[in-house]
Amino acid sequence: MPLAEMPTIAVIADAHFHDLYGDYDFRGIETEHGHMTARRLTDTVRSTRVFNESHHALHAALDEVARQGIRHVILLGDYSDDGQVSTLAALQRVLGFYRHAYGMIFTAVPGNHDIFGPTGRHHGKRLLNADGSYTFVTSSAGFIDREADGLVLTPKMYCQGYPEGLQAITDLGFFRRNNDLHWETPFGTDDTPENRRYNVTSPDGSNRYALMDASYLVEPVPDLWLLMLDANVFAPRDGSFEEGEAQAFVDSTNAGWNAVVEHKHFLFQWMQNVARRARESGKRLLTFSHYPAIDMLNGTSADELSLIGSTGAVKRTPGPATVQAIARTGIGVHFSGHLHINDTARATIGGDWLINVGVPSLVAFPPAFKIVRMDADSILIETVMLDGLARDPGLDAQYKVELAHTRKDVGEILVAPDYGSFLSEHVHQLVIHRYLRKEWPKDLASVAKVLRLTDLLFLLKQTSSMSMNEATGVFTTMRNDRASEDDINAFCAENALHGETLYAVSFLELLGDWYRLRKASELALGWICPNRLRIYHTFIAVFASRTDEPGSLQEKIGILFRMMGSYLGGLPSRNFRIGLADGSIHSI
Repeated sequence: MPLAEMPTIAVIADAHFHDLYGDYDFRGIETEHGHMTARRLTDTVRSTRVFNESHHALHAALDEVARQGIRHVILLGDYSDDGQVSTLAALQRVLGFYRHAYGMIFTAVPGNHDIFGPTGRHHGKRLLNADGSYTFVTSSAGFIDREADGLVLTPKMYCQGYPEGLQAITDLGFFRRNNDLHWETPFGTDDTPENRRYNVTSPDGSNRYALMDASYLVEPVPDLWLLMLDANVFAPRDGSFEEGEAQAFVDSTNAGWNAVVEHKHFLFQWMQNVARRARESGKRLLTFSHYPAIDMLNGTSADELSLIGSTGAVKRTPGPATVQAIARTGIGVHFSGHLHINDTARATIGGDWLINVGVPSLVAFPPAFKIVRMDADSILIETVMLDGLARDPGLDAQYKVELAHTRKDVGEILVAPDYGSFLSEHVHQLVIHRYLRKEWPKDLASVAKVLRLTDLLFLLKQTSSMSMNEATGVFTTMRNDRASEDDINAFCAENALHGETLYAVSFLELLGDWYRLRKASELALGWICPNRLRIYHTFIAVFASRTDEPGSLQEKIGILFRMMGSYLGGLPSRNFRIGLADGSIHSI
């Protein structure tokens, strides 16, 4: 097929679809649209993704895909909430509608939320009652929630394993389709699960399994090859377990490509073979997996480890040997999800280059998907935002009933005028309800809750290092000191900063912007006022010129601003062109 006729492709990552009117053997809340089976907002503000909004977000994304006349859609893993039987059945109906109404062809890779190991695992979810309380709906009698006002036990909440979880939704490419021009796996052309297995063993050799790998290569139209890689790795644990039970395996969430290098050696030889054949036969090759193949946080992993600790992001960062192994296969361009971030990363290993296009989630900030177009010597990437999506008034009304019942403080999230604002405020709530509570060191988190941006000027003036324990009392004293106020005003004048903004912004608000930039890269700039950005750039420059005592508050704040500078200085990630001759990346 001439490149001019190559199809445009939509890439949707981490849709995490929850059927808002699903059948979980729970009646839910009666509404004009049916019986609503809604998750709690109380749980949402503690989660890295929103739950109920996924229902409308996926429909909105596919409606936009249809409006643009795009037929080929990549689902980049975590297409479901948690792989529940009922959820996958509902997603099958949604995709079936767009398949039949618009001729869409869906091609997918599995994510860590869609499937688990060889036999699956149980799940339990809190679903709202009409009075704001909740019922605990679970597939296991062993899951107990003593605060729930009701209990429903149903197999519809179960997440299946390989291959049943893949077979639950037809025509996603995991098995050969009638219209595919070419289809193969690392094991050959047989698509039966029995002939797509690899051996994996626990560290001490006591547990050994032959697990299915769902990777495949498909040619949906002439000369376009889509290499769909299953980077889920469910490594067996040492110990005694029932054959195949969930507890016998390490969750794939933090494993990613580092574990692929260890347990799926066969993939790399096959990837190299596919890339070579694509070059020799004139095929355009695009590669996809759920997990990032390169560090997607602009080289900040070491700083994050020093500042916060071994976070999920640190654990999920591919190591140098992993990046090298992937780059040397020659695949060139790889698309990933999983981290819910919008970013672009590039690595060069000898004469090989590897580009990772990080596709954001539909249910986290920033809500967006990617569109891929191809010409003779490049790939063009466009980012489509869903930030203008209208909020669901019926869902909001139920949230208000819930909050009247729980008295939970969720900030300004329910006054957000649109979906983008809702998710931007969700980031702020995550800082309060998740990140500082669960990830940050307690001493640093306690200081962060009371700091203001003006306090940082006092830190800059100190000739001696300040410990976390000293900070709170000292800052309270300095805020009432006239000389400190004069210093602040002089600093603003010298650096052309907006003084009212500097006085007004708390450190918690700074952290909200820090996480927005971390998650969205250049897409975050429209959500941070210019006065704040000027202040941040100033602090980045000032702290970069300092050398502070390890472990001091000054050093910690300096690391934070250094990381923010890296987030601000990354490669183009909104609309850009990738040159296939040299791996160059340019904004368009």
